[in-house]
Amino acid sequence: MAESDVAGPAFQPTHLTRRMILGFGLTAPTLAVPWLTGCSPNDTTVDTPAGTQSAATSSTPAASATPSPSPTAVESHPSAIAAAPELALAGLAAAILSGPHRQQLSKDRRALLTFLRNAHMAHARAIANPLPTPVPVKLGGQSLNSSLALLARRERAAAGRYRSAALRSGGSDALLWGSLSIASGSFAAAIGMANSRGTRPIAAWKPDEPLPDVAAVQELVRQLHAMVYGYQLAIGKFKVLSGTRQRAERELLATRVFRDRMIAWLRKRSADVPAAESAYVPSVTPRNAATAAKLIMRMHTALQPFCGLWLAAAASQADRAQALSALGAEVKTARSWGAPVGAWPGCSS
Repeated sequence: MAESDVAGPAFQPTHLTRRMILGFGLTAPTLAVPWLTGCSPNDTTVDTPAGTQSAATSSTPAASATPSPSPTAVESHPSAIAAAPELALAGLAAAILSGPHRQQLSKDRRALLTFLRNAHMAHARAIANPLPTPVPVKLGGQSLNSSLALLARRERAAAGRYRSAALRSGGSDALLWGSLSIASGSFAAAIGMANSRGTRPIAAWKPDEPLPDVAAVQELVRQLHAMVYGYQLAIGKFKVLSGTRQRAERELLATRVFRDRMIAWLRKRSADVPAAESAYVPSVTPRNAATAAKLIMRMHTALQPFCGLWLAAAASQADRAQALSALGAEVKTARSWGAPVGAWPGCSS
């Protein structure tokens, strides 16, 4: 899928407000959330971010599931130990790309592996600066399918380690490890697909401005109000007895349950509950099943940074677990509607 299919925002209110509704850049004075589309379509570079080393040192996941750089490369840099799994994953993707079975790779799979190599290098740079010297990965005599299966297994193992690190962390650290966890899980799923549905440009790690936990949940509720409205627009364009309509109806119910749970969270803390707008204007007017599906995909893509804000703001491990699960669900649902693979789930970059 082309980047332009997810670059646009999903909704705006019928009248201008100070609130940002699913990526339209309408921000409250205290909320500095950029457009929810990452870098521009022409920005394919990966820069070394500044000031990210501390985000990796407070909760370092184990690096035993993938090959690690030599001890001499990492022993004087604790954060480099945390970056080792990302370097190993990048090296494995690169080894498959240049290995003996490279001629068997389809164009789509070659593009995915190139993306995975570059994404993992970007992840490593977000963890450690400067990077340790990676150890080249050499494949044995295994088949292409075996090599891909190995990469998928190691992606899933990394996802589990990063999830544990996210739950032990807080603030931007929790968001970084959570983003890496969801990314690796998404990468593993994409490796097993015949068509990965495209990839998004890779920017450097740049988390959104943090919010207090109550403010983060309030912003999330605002977006969920808009999403409920959007689903109601989209569902009417699917055939009445179609499986797609039934699926969209189930997702609408799940969205309402999620929104009501967040409203209950706010009421428990005696916080103001944002009201829904009377109507919203979608960026994609659903005229048929295809455009309705695109609207749903865009909504779930645009909601992810708001789940990321909640993850970074969460004051307890229980809330972090809920935020991380919500982020993972949004990524999975967006992918199921055709969204491309992204390097930084939960972040606007």
